Amino acid sequence: MKTSKFNLSKMTIIVLIFLTGFISSCNTKSSKQEAAEQTGKGEEAGGHKHDSVDDKKSPHDEASGNESGTASVMWMPSEQPFSGPLKLVDGNEKMLNWTTISDSDGSKAVSLSLSGERVLLLFDDTFENVGSNLQFKTDGFQGQVAIVHHYRDASNYDYLSLTNSSMLLGRMENGKNNVLDKKDNKMSNDWSTMRLSAAGEHYKGYLNDKLINHGHAEAMGAGRVGILMQGKGRIMLKMVEVVKLSE
Repeated sequence: MKTSKFNLSKMTIIVLIFLTGFISSCNTKSSKQEAAEQTGKGEEAGGHKHDSVDDKKSPHDEASGNESGTASVMWMPSEQPFSGPLKLVDGNEKMLNWTTISDSDGSKAVSLSLSGERVLLLFDDTFENVGSNLQFKTDGFQGQVAIVHHYRDASNYDYLSLTNSSMLLGRMENGKNNVLDKKDNKMSNDWSTMRLSAAGEHYKGYLNDKLINHGHAEAMGAGRVGILMQGKGRIMLKMVEVVKLSE
């Protein structure tokens, strides 16, 4: 009997030791969790909450700042030239008497007849730093052919313009025309390529790969790009290309 009592007491002591350790472990874990929770609350209150993995993987929106995510856009003649990416914004389509013609090399072009009206064609996409190429030809035309960019409305846009006597870089701001650079130049009766580059505060105008104009102005916010024509005579358009540039 004494031996049995002794064994029972020994088992009781072991059980008590185990329970004491378990309770201590739980209390320690609880304290650590509480401390961690308090630390997390403190980081949030101090503005130092860390992003989750999912937050870090969120994609960057290239179209922020009113600039579309489009890297480039191009127009070439079709059976309905103003139903594609290049829209007729200003001008009467019926009065233009447009036709699709074939050049000697087999390429297509759109022929337009202007009688003094203002004709504006614009892409829907917007660009900040931008380059643009225009392939065109005139026949007895008197007036201007221009690449417009950073276009917001009829009173606010930038342009590279070719007339019968000069080529100009300029900015129309609140209806006021500010010429950045002007050079004497004649409009050819053969196919020509007019090219614009506008990156940051640097603006350049090329004609058939020759640098003609170079000007500087405050960088503009993203805007539409297109072609402005005004005058009398015939104009043929073969290609309009717009590309997004790095500053």
